[in-house]
Amino acid sequence: MGILFRAAACLLAAGGFARAADPQLAPVGVCEVLRDLASWENKSAAILGRYSFRPTGRWVSEQVCDPGTADPPQIWIVEDDKDGPRPPERFEFDAAVMRLKLTEMARRTALAKFRFGSPGYDRWAVVYGRIQARKGDDAKKAPANLVIRGASVILFLNTE
Repeated sequence: MGILFRAAACLLAAGGFARAADPQLAPVGVCEVLRDLASWENKSAAILGRYSFRPTGRWVSEQVCDPGTADPPQIWIVEDDKDGPRPPERFEFDAAVMRLKLTEMARRTALAKFRFGSPGYDRWAVVYGRIQARKGDDAKKAPANLVIRGASVILFLNTE
């Protein structure tokens, strides 16, 4: 399964030409974060998962976690152009690590097939942001939010 980054412009906008000494980001799956949400609280991460866009909002998710975690295994995306975390100067990933994680995730998570509408409603993506646990009734919908600075931190992946 080859992975192509369709969002080259986003990479450049996020600082794709930086010092060679900057470390590459390690993608983290939704289930990995939700297994130990307390340790991820207020930390920034590159979250890999099924990016979903609906009239009710946007989120990154997995269909099922092994072993099980919070139900539903999803993290809602909240855009905050002022206080969202800035991506690292070098916003790039190790292709081999990304391929392995996405292959494992695709075994237990499928993209939705829509009879009407855009196939863009569900896509594989890596989204960079800060994890914040949800509280009260909001936590019933999803256990956490991913606070992002803007759309330039959403990188769509193509598995073809």
